[in-house]
Amino acid sequence: MDPSRAFGLPEGYFAQTGFSADAFIEQISLVDLEFAKKNSMFEPKPFVRTFERALEKLLASQGELGGKIAQLERSTKTYAEDHRKKMARLKQTFATVGSSFERLETQISEVGSNTIRIGEQLDTVAKEKDRAEAIKELVEFYAELNEGNTSRLDELLDGGSEGMIKVAHTLRRLNTIVVDNQYSAPTDTLAKRQIEIYSENFEKNMLENFEAAYRENDIHNMSIAARTLDAFNGGVSVVKAYINQHPFFLSSMISQSQDSIAEASYQSMEGISDISHSPPAPDRWLAQLYADTRDVMFKDWAVISKVFPRPIEVMQQLLKRVFEQTIQSYLETLLGRAERQSKLAFLRVLSSSHIETRKLIEDLQRFDAETVTPAVTVLESARRSGNVPQGLLDMPSSAQTSSAQFSRSRAKKVTSRRGRDADQNAIDDDDDLDDEAAARDRLGEAKSGVSSAAAIAALIGRSEGDNAGVGLLHGFLNRCCDDLFESYVAGSNYMRAEQAHLKEAFRQMLVPFTRARAERHSSSRGNALLGIFNSVTGGANAAALASGANNVGSASAASGQPAEFEGTVTATTARVLLQVHAEAIARGVELENDGLVTECVASLTSILLSTLGDEYLFPALEDVLESLQDLRQEPDLRTFGIIRVANIVVRLVQMHFQRAIVPFVGASSYVYRDMVAEKNQLMSRVEMSLNLISNKLVGACTQWIMGILAKQRKGDFRPADDDYTAFEMGTQPCRQCADYLHRIERACRQSMGVENQERVLTDVGITLHRMLMEHLRKFVVSVAGGLVLVKDVSKYREAISSFAIPALNEKFSILQDISNIFVVQPAALKSLLDEGPLARLDRATVQGFVQMREDGRTSSLVRQFL
Repeated sequence: MDPSRAFGLPEGYFAQTGFSADAFIEQISLVDLEFAKKNSMFEPKPFVRTFERALEKLLASQGELGGKIAQLERSTKTYAEDHRKKMARLKQTFATVGSSFERLETQISEVGSNTIRIGEQLDTVAKEKDRAEAIKELVEFYAELNEGNTSRLDELLDGGSEGMIKVAHTLRRLNTIVVDNQYSAPTDTLAKRQIEIYSENFEKNMLENFEAAYRENDIHNMSIAARTLDAFNGGVSVVKAYINQHPFFLSSMISQSQDSIAEASYQSMEGISDISHSPPAPDRWLAQLYADTRDVMFKDWAVISKVFPRPIEVMQQLLKRVFEQTIQSYLETLLGRAERQSKLAFLRVLSSSHIETRKLIEDLQRFDAETVTPAVTVLESARRSGNVPQGLLDMPSSAQTSSAQFSRSRAKKVTSRRGRDADQNAIDDDDDLDDEAAARDRLGEAKSGVSSAAAIAALIGRSEGDNAGVGLLHGFLNRCCDDLFESYVAGSNYMRAEQAHLKEAFRQMLVPFTRARAERHSSSRGNALLGIFNSVTGGANAAALASGANNVGSASAASGQPAEFEGTVTATTARVLLQVHAEAIARGVELENDGLVTECVASLTSILLSTLGDEYLFPALEDVLESLQDLRQEPDLRTFGIIRVANIVVRLVQMHFQRAIVPFVGASSYVYRDMVAEKNQLMSRVEMSLNLISNKLVGACTQWIMGILAKQRKGDFRPADDDYTAFEMGTQPCRQCADYLHRIERACRQSMGVENQERVLTDVGITLHRMLMEHLRKFVVSVAGGLVLVKDVSKYREAISSFAIPALNEKFSILQDISNIFVVQPAALKSLLDEGPLARLDRATVQGFVQMREDGRTSSLVRQFL
């Protein structure tokens, strides 16, 4: 019974989740509350009686509920005890079952071990039986041959390709027996002789068959002979016969005298020893030889893959013969002739030959990866797809293995004759040959498609990109290439030759410079500067050098730029030096091993930097600096051109370093650091020398201007009234200074950058202004002379204005105002000095100019000024 009904509550009232005691009290006293509301008075007794009855019912319900809980607890305890007992019995049952399974597994393992041992014993028995049968058959053949009877072997030979291969296997094993029993009884002598004679005749006949089929291009018979001889002696003799008769080694080109070929090749390579010419193209006969090699390899693979059981080995032998006999012989002749001609010719031919050889190797490796290796993989897969343990593509590793294989093959043939149903997996040599022939047919069908690489890859079950570029002949071809050049690049042979050539080439290119410098030093000191710009010997040699390397001097002159002068630093010579060095680096990168390229480039760069600095730039700049020591001679403004060329050389070295050196030494931090330090040291020394030369040149120019101003006569500013030349053109020293200033400005514009132009011209202008301020206070100026002075200052100002430097323009504008002191009337002088730009000048300086007026010594003018 639901206790909710006893209280007049809805069924399941006490089972709800959200039970509230207040709501319960309100619910059971609902009738009493409604009654109290109707009578408008509160009577507690009904409520008391209601609550008492409810309390009694709750207590009774509590007792019933407690009894039910106790009963459920007892039942649960009983059920739990029963469950525990059942689980214990179940656990014991599982343990019993596990033990049974373990015993069963142990028994099964014992049975399996026994079965394996029985199988091994059966296999051993079968092997021994096969071996016994093979030995028995070999003994029978041996006994027959000992009696001079070869009829059984002859019958096998008449059985076609299968019989020939069996005879080959049999003779191979009989020869092994003869070798193993060379000290046997004399009664076996006849058998030994018969085996040797029969084997020799057999091999000879097979080779004759192969050669005849080779001449007739009969692929089928060539294949039969090749496989037979492969089973007989591993195919060594037939491979030699194939290679020895190959048309490639008997062609007209190879049969010619190699000396005549090399002579014809060198007649087509003009200027190979001329350092000013670019490296020639690869030897044309070598390129033709490599083209023929490509064609031969590509075409011969179609024959080799069909004829020989192990085509990859035949390809290796053919390639080895081509590289070791034909290519190496011609390369030795070619390089020997080049070496006798010059070091440069040898290095250039060595590099171009190596480049051409690498192209050939890469083409062959690509052909290997795309065609040869997939084809060999297909053939190997076809061989392994059958049940024959030993196929035609493999050579027996020992006489015992070969004998067992022969006996197993024979036993399977006997079984197949008795009944195919007894052994459905019986496969003889013919089945193996059929499988391989089918594989070759599929290979031919695949190669006839548009993409042989993709088709062959599909046959062997791999994607075209798998192991791309790497085939079975990859390492072999690399070794062939290395062997060709081993004697020339091994150890430090190449580096010694390259370093010797580089030093000699640099020395030859600097011969004009060295000779001109020696002639200058042998001349008098007064002619030293003249020798720098007009060295006859240096000019002839430098012109010859420049003719082969884009004469920059003439080009510069044609474009309005200052020409390069012979016997000193020239951009032409520097370019040729860098070009020779770049060519040497290219050869080093090509010929040296990857691990030695960085050291090679660093070594060659050290030679360049030391030669460029110690033997060329620094001696030339020292000569220029020495020529500026004699201040009695007019400084040759062409020296600015030397500064320009030296700056060009520095920039060329920097560009050459970034483009030709950094890519090969950047990977090695310590080598790169050393190279940068050595290069920066050279550039820093050159920049210091150029700064010193620039300062010396500016000082010499200003000193020369001072010498011109010193020629100013005292009467130049007190001219006669009819001296119109002075009024119109100014004084002669002024005209000379203005002309010299224009020449300095043009030389700077043509030879220097904007910043260096401004620095040099500013120094010249400031020094000139200072000298003129001192110079003009040395001469008494008449009224007419004031006009001459104003004309001179105007010319100075005009020359300085061409410098286009605002600070100098301002200075010489003030100097123009100062010149007006000598042309104004005495009455206007005070206003000129007090109200104009001259008011900012020091009064003592202005007074010094006023006193140089012809009338400036009058007391009235001086008092007016003061």
